[in-house]
Amino acid sequence: MSTEPPGKRTKKSSAFGKILLFLSLLLLIALPFTPAMDLLRKVKRSIVEIVESRNPEPPEPQIIEKEKIVIREVEVPPPLPPRFVPYKRVDVAELWNQFEVKTEFHMEQGEPATKERNDRESFTIEMTMNVRIPEPSTTLEELESINPSLGAILPDLSTMLENGKVSGFFDLMYERKVDRMQTYLTRMDRILSKHNFYDLETVLELEHPETGQKVLLLQGEMDVDADGSDGDRQPVLDEAMANSTYYQPFTSYGWKKTTKNPNPLLPRWEKKLADAKAAKEPSRSNIDQLQREIDDMKYRSFLLGKADPFMVIPLSYLGYHNKSGWGPQIGDYAVVIHGDQVFPVIIGDAGPSFKMGEGSLRLAREINPKSSPYSRPVSDLTVTYLVFPQSRDTFGQPDLEKWHAKCAEFLEKIGGLGDAHSLHEWSDFFAEDEGEEVNPEQQDGGA
Repeated sequence: MSTEPPGKRTKKSSAFGKILLFLSLLLLIALPFTPAMDLLRKVKRSIVEIVESRNPEPPEPQIIEKEKIVIREVEVPPPLPPRFVPYKRVDVAELWNQFEVKTEFHMEQGEPATKERNDRESFTIEMTMNVRIPEPSTTLEELESINPSLGAILPDLSTMLENGKVSGFFDLMYERKVDRMQTYLTRMDRILSKHNFYDLETVLELEHPETGQKVLLLQGEMDVDADGSDGDRQPVLDEAMANSTYYQPFTSYGWKKTTKNPNPLLPRWEKKLADAKAAKEPSRSNIDQLQREIDDMKYRSFLLGKADPFMVIPLSYLGYHNKSGWGPQIGDYAVVIHGDQVFPVIIGDAGPSFKMGEGSLRLAREINPKSSPYSRPVSDLTVTYLVFPQSRDTFGQPDLEKWHAKCAEFLEKIGGLGDAHSLHEWSDFFAEDEGEEVNPEQQDGGA
């Protein structure tokens, strides 16, 4: 413990402080110029680094922007040509009527558009139609490739074919077909389809060497004829049939009425006549036609497509019976062969001059029950028609038993049928059974 008085210690401390301050100033002045200064700087840096490593400052926040990449597909147009270059383009297609159409698009350099617009030759279509006319089948081998049973059904057919010849009716048919095609060449909706163009395989004029019986053989398909009306046998006509687009109350085969029952379609035709007369611009030809048809319906009866078995020939075939021994007529007896079936019929109607192969709905449904006015029984050329020319009798109400007997007689004159085959026997829809008429809608494949 110090024994010096407080005042004395204060003075000494003050003097000491002054001396220390003086020495420090001298040191600061001289220190930068001494080697020790470098050492101090290094020590300072080391101290700072140690402090910073123990107490690091937080890094400054950084904003990172991610670039959004958008890919857009751009169709690069081809370079513009220095001048339009004409070219030819060829295309192939098939139309609904089975025509293979090959088109060629031609271009060439022309005059300015103001001139070409008024030139008829600058914008045209040139149509060239190519059609091959078929070669008719003439041998038994060719016919049996279509129906293998034909030789067995008609044992003497091969003999008749030896001296047979292709009929001019074959050429006439394809001549009419070509005329039709040329007439409607620019009307593709009216032109024949490929199916309807090739609907006739052959027409042969045959004669049996022993009996001299002539027969016209036609090979083709079969469409459906549902026409006809007869107030005597069927006073009430099926409305569904009568309203068909293609239905007609007439057939080429007709006879004088036997009762006072009016034709079931007479009221409808009389209304047609009244409407034709009341039209703003009446057609004289239409009025006359309707009047003739009404008179015919009052006087005659006709075959019924749903009840009577008959075949149809082209209208162009009529009128040759006086010029050719093989010329068919309405009412001639005929036989229709399909597969192993043989049907007795007559020629009951005439159809378009450019189509071959049609049978009544009754006949069609016997061949194929699914047949209808809109569905043919046979689409292939597998139907054989044997027409016995100039064989018709006096027209009258159908007698199916008589038709069967007459056709059987003519078949015998050309050698008859093979042992395993027989002629179909038709039942009469209108035969009386205990005083009641049979409804044709309920018999033999009726609807």
